[in-house]
Amino acid sequence: MNDDPRTARPKVLLVQTRGRHTLSRQERLDRQQRGEEVRSMLLEQTLGCDVLDEEEVASTPGWQGMLYRRLPTFVVQAWEARRRASSYDVVITWSERHSVAVAALFALTRAKTAHMALMFWISKPSVRLPLRIFRSGIDRIVTWSSVQRRVAIDRIGYRPDDVLLVRHPVDLDFFHPMKRPRQIVFSAGSTMRDFETLIRAVGGLQVPVRIAASLVVVLRGFKVAAVDVGKELVRPPNVEVESLEPIALRDSYAAARVVVVPLLPCDIDAGVNVVLEAMAMARPVIVTRTAGQVDVLHDGINGYFVEALDAQDLRAKIDLILNDPESAEQMGTRARDYVERHHSLEEFVDKIQANVEGLAHSGGSRRRRPLRWPRWRGSGAPESDLVQR
Repeated sequence: MNDDPRTARPKVLLVQTRGRHTLSRQERLDRQQRGEEVRSMLLEQTLGCDVLDEEEVASTPGWQGMLYRRLPTFVVQAWEARRRASSYDVVITWSERHSVAVAALFALTRAKTAHMALMFWISKPSVRLPLRIFRSGIDRIVTWSSVQRRVAIDRIGYRPDDVLLVRHPVDLDFFHPMKRPRQIVFSAGSTMRDFETLIRAVGGLQVPVRIAASLVVVLRGFKVAAVDVGKELVRPPNVEVESLEPIALRDSYAAARVVVVPLLPCDIDAGVNVVLEAMAMARPVIVTRTAGQVDVLHDGINGYFVEALDAQDLRAKIDLILNDPESAEQMGTRARDYVERHHSLEEFVDKIQANVEGLAHSGGSRRRRPLRWPRWRGSGAPESDLVQR
């Protein structure tokens, strides 16, 4: 850890998941530098982070490595983050699972290193309920959802100053307007998607429909489930479902006459990545109106909202765009202008960097507050878990 945080660059440990990536970090960095995928590593490059991910854990040698391979990886990452914490000014976690695990260990052991958590699904029971006990294990939450920020403040108990709302980033260099024949209706995504309503809406449509998806995560009560849409969706001949690599994904956006983001009712900003990527490509967007999707789309200006589970409403909006390509292009131009002004990846990284430096200089050495056991509201029964408001 730096001896003089007023002048030295903060030392940062980034705890994250590789997700579905199969390439090494160096191979991914090389691809990003060649412009073959989004610059997802820009944050760690800018901060000069050490990264603790599955690749790092898998390289642990000897008996310790054997033990680690028998445990859930996120548990091992949290343990390693706590073990190494005194060597860093700030620990950043980028996922709900890692954030909760590190928060628990930091709270229980009164760790002095500052912990910043980047999260988008704070209302999920497996996140919200543990954090009511271990919230002192997180010094700063960063979220890009105004709805989820209110959850952190009103339902968990964080102070407003400790929950930073930022604009969700999109890589405007990778996703940019491209001149292509506009030939398809396109959709993509992996969280709380309602592709069944989309398929009902495009029945009989004389335009090919492409869905880029494989596993879709949905919340069913208290449990998160992964659905293989490629196998479970019953689709007509004009609909194809496939996984796409970054270049093919970008090409599909470019070929889209309209990009549709069909969502199940939820209080998270599901679909925000696809919405912003489509806007960055200057394509018109249709998004399901939900309690959580409120921060990006302005109805009739940079896209259209449709009602949840309403195939008829969705078909009407699709036809509206298909039948007026000139207005569709104008809407796409407004969308690109909007993301350029508000959602650049560089601005996101700058704000994270500024907050990391602030935590390192002022919050990393304070003692942890005691654990706060939750008090259930009402007559002693737990508050209900409402994913949809």
